[in-house]
Amino acid sequence: MSRFLARIVVATTALSIAAALVTGSTTAASADAGSAVAAGILGGAVGVMVGAAAAGAAQPPVVVYEEPTPVYVEETPPECHMERQPVFDEDGNPAGSRRVRVCD
Repeated sequence: MSRFLARIVVATTALSIAAALVTGSTTAASADAGSAVAAGILGGAVGVMVGAAAAGAAQPPVVVYEEPTPVYVEETPPECHMERQPVFDEDGNPAGSRRVRVCD
């Protein structure tokens, strides 16, 4: 339930209780009116509990973000070896060779 809707429920409950208290009863008072008063108090208490429950349900859920577990990757070093490659002079003729490191 959203906060706005919870506030509307609480306000409506409060207004209905206040309206019942303000308007009162149009019947004459009598000696056995105690049961009516008790029923009014009980109804008011139930209304307050329902309103409080509606307001309490409007709390947003608690979201817990957990840190992901680290992932370890064992990298193997590249396989390297030495190769002989030809060396050419300015005219493009072979002039020998040299050793070069080659990694796969």
